[in-house]
Amino acid sequence: MADQSIEDRYFRLLKSYVMGPKEEHLAAAAELGRELVTADVPEEDVAEIHEKALRLLAQESPDMTLEDVAHLISGPLMEMFMAYGLAFRERLEERRRTEEELRKHRDHLEGLVKERTAELVVAKDRAEESDRLKSAFLAVMSHELRTPLNSIIGFTGIVLQGLAGPLSEEQAKQLGMVQGSARHLLELINDVLDISKIEAGEVEIDPKAFDVREAIEKAAQKVGLSAEKKGLALTVDVAPEVGRITSDRRRFEQIVVNLVNNAVKFTEKGEVRVECCLSEDRLVTCVKDTGIGIKPEDLGKLFEAFRQLGDGLSRPQEGTGLGLSICKKLVALLGGGIRVESKPGEGSVFTFTLPKLWSA
Repeated sequence: MADQSIEDRYFRLLKSYVMGPKEEHLAAAAELGRELVTADVPEEDVAEIHEKALRLLAQESPDMTLEDVAHLISGPLMEMFMAYGLAFRERLEERRRTEEELRKHRDHLEGLVKERTAELVVAKDRAEESDRLKSAFLAVMSHELRTPLNSIIGFTGIVLQGLAGPLSEEQAKQLGMVQGSARHLLELINDVLDISKIEAGEVEIDPKAFDVREAIEKAAQKVGLSAEKKGLALTVDVAPEVGRITSDRRRFEQIVVNLVNNAVKFTEKGEVRVECCLSEDRLVTCVKDTGIGIKPEDLGKLFEAFRQLGDGLSRPQEGTGLGLSICKKLVALLGGGIRVESKPGEGSVFTFTLPKLWSA
């Protein structure tokens, strides 16, 4: 329905026109017709407004019939309806143009989306293929490099034992450096091989029941010499109720070795401590150190592959930056999660949880 003020204005306009027709009355009627379109008043309501005004005028002029009044106001009535019709057609045409433009924009956007989606699919396929080829290449090359390195380590060990004849002190020192460098390089290659296998989905989990204390002590023993050389205390505290779990022992030990080795690497004094307990149906293992700690802004980068905190010139420690990334991926494969808490200058605590019973 139209606004009451529009009805009143129309009635006053017609009444004024009957009393003395003027050009401005016709112009006002045309303006009123355009206003009715702007106000979205439908045509049947416009006719009702006119009929109502006509009846009111006839009531105020008892000596005139309804037909007489209608004849008198035919001028403004025609002007109003002509303006209303023209404005209405313009509104329809404007709406049609707007809808056409929207349709064109929609079709264009749909085309762009389809085109971009197709490009993204191609890029995704290429990236996945490139990643697969990279992982395959790393796996093959790492394998080819490990064979001669194992030979170097083995033969230098034989020579160092004096089985090929006596060595001078300087010769033994130099061969020890060769063997140490070969071992270090082998560790780096093993890290690259592990991460490439994990990313290629080639790591198979071998779940078996094993004693957790025994596995942790074995892992700590592997890093014990490094801790001893730095004068660090390396302790293991496994709660009595821990007992046995069913998981991949080799991968569990690898995670502990990597975390303990990382703790020893970044701790200059104090201790590295491995704690293990049960929390409901999950095994909780913590590796704590009194090392240099980690800045809050660096915590999010910690588990990224090939990520080493600090720049290449100032960083004092060697490595590929793969150890923690491997830990995170292996923990995930074993159905667990890993987190870190750290304060600069106070040390770090790496905690990983695993289910007592691994399931695929």
